[in-house]
Amino acid sequence: MNSEIQKINALGQSIWLDSISRGMINSGKLSSMISEGISGITSNPAIFQKALSSENTYDKDIKSLTNLDGNAKNIFQNLSIKDISDACELLRPIHNNTQGKDGFVSIEIDPKFANDTEKSISEGIYLHKSINQPNVMIKVPGTKNGMPVIEHLISLGINVNVTLLFSRSMYRKAAKAYINGLIKLSPDQMKKVNSVASFFISRIDTSADKVIDKKSQGKVAISNAILAYQDYKNIFSRESFGQLEKEGANKQRLLWASTSVKNPNYQKLLYVSELTGPETVNTVPENVYEEITSNNVQYKDLLNSDTKYHEGIIKNVLSDDELENITDELLSDGIRLFEEAFDGLLNEIKNKITHHS
Repeated sequence: MNSEIQKINALGQSIWLDSISRGMINSGKLSSMISEGISGITSNPAIFQKALSSENTYDKDIKSLTNLDGNAKNIFQNLSIKDISDACELLRPIHNNTQGKDGFVSIEIDPKFANDTEKSISEGIYLHKSINQPNVMIKVPGTKNGMPVIEHLISLGINVNVTLLFSRSMYRKAAKAYINGLIKLSPDQMKKVNSVASFFISRIDTSADKVIDKKSQGKVAISNAILAYQDYKNIFSRESFGQLEKEGANKQRLLWASTSVKNPNYQKLLYVSELTGPETVNTVPENVYEEITSNNVQYKDLLNSDTKYHEGIIKNVLSDDELENITDELLSDGIRLFEEAFDGLLNEIKNKITHHS
């Protein structure tokens, strides 16, 4: 176990890896990172697009799958289901040792279904059944139409990672959808279900920094996240959830996503060192993971955060409407970027099919 990850774990936070590829699995690299302290994995269309375009490890399977079914999406699902299932196996010991509270691997539903509730539910069920692992999480975008998807999948006992959350209001809705799904489960089923709410960080600053004064730059995203953490504590300390918790329900942990800095003037671990605390997850790309494991960093405990101070940070530079406009635009952009990445990975598969034919 890496000593820096141990420091983070001691504050109650899990470090997950925001990356996956067949090459990482086959080479033993992923196993090595798990032994150093990675306790979960997140994936998305952009990650799979990068893996397909940069590795030839998929070519043999693409060729054999093409002979069975030339549909690019079906081929991709076969490839991704295998990668996610293999990663779930690697993380099963952690999942077992934490009584099912950690060791998850996330896979995203087709981003084109982000605003189609029924198709999202169907695909979520299909992926869950196809992977058939207790530690798989289905990623559902935190859109208005995504909320019924979250509730329905949770009510079926399916783990959910709510992704593309930028605003506190949408986060609160995601937490409510999770709890509404739990209510429909028996205590035995409830114990086995987990969820994380992926709250995006750096993209907030990228947008906010364009419209605020220089001395306030690089602060809005962290303050927004810390206030969301306060929301989390309020929601999951209520008497109504306390009753569910007595029956075995798990809290829906906040997961910090998009935690690599986009501004080269900011400290490389800004969004890691400032957001460490109990019952949270930080999912990091490989470059941030390398920074964590090779540096001696002082981590701030979220429990010591001054809520009033962080409310002031935001109110001093952005009105509620301005912040809402930023978060709404980031959600739309996030879905569009994942759709483009999904199209890109399908085109990558089509090109490989043509090459093999």
